[in-house]
Amino acid sequence: MKKLSIFKAIPILLMTIAIVSQIFGSTLLAQTPEPAPLPEMQPTPTPVLPVKKPRVTQGSKWGLCGRKQSASQRSSGFTGDTTGTYIRDIQVHLHRNTYSTVTLNWANENLSIETLPIQFNASPGAGNCTLDCRSIPQSQKPSSHCTPQSPPTYLVQGYNCALGKYPEAKFVTWFHWDREIAFHAYTVPPYPASHGCIRLLTKNRGAEWIYDNSLAGITQININWDELDLKSKNPSPKCWSGDRLIDRPKQKPR
Repeated sequence: MKKLSIFKAIPILLMTIAIVSQIFGSTLLAQTPEPAPLPEMQPTPTPVLPVKKPRVTQGSKWGLCGRKQSASQRSSGFTGDTTGTYIRDIQVHLHRNTYSTVTLNWANENLSIETLPIQFNASPGAGNCTLDCRSIPQSQKPSSHCTPQSPPTYLVQGYNCALGKYPEAKFVTWFHWDREIAFHAYTVPPYPASHGCIRLLTKNRGAEWIYDNSLAGITQININWDELDLKSKNPSPKCWSGDRLIDRPKQKPR
């Protein structure tokens, strides 16, 4: 048997190794499972936080307040929402030495069969003796006893049958709950006399019309002084000194 020279043996050895490697490599590749595809990365959803809406409704829900349904001033076209007859907005015109006026602007009045009232006399807040309620900033101060002026435009916030401290003040429609200011029925002198509320004469039932036909969170209220009264040097004739409504002290000449 002839011996192979080392130079001839090396190529044969390398070829053998290559063949063996190819065989075993193919086998291993065939037995090795393909890796599972990576799951697609989904974007992390942004948490949706509940929107905190400002509370609109205050006081109690509307009620008959001891009246029969037929005795209320609710219009025949009233449905409890904006599809029916309701008071769209209320314009309050303030005067210092006569009756102030409350004007009702109706929406969908054609749906009602009765004649709807437009305007009532009123008495707003007299203010503290140290203040002039014709000033917007002073009228909006807490405990000023002034009726707050616009801007802003106020909204009806809710209802009560009567004021807690003054049970004779009935048919309460709140529009500035933080200061406990509302429309309500009461005596109405021809000058500002209240603690900030807008009084409407009980027998004229203006407070009932507002109470029965406004919509909380929808009916708007604008309150402004008459231009001639703003130009006058004298504020309203009465003012609050502690718990007493008194004649306003005369201003000392400057």
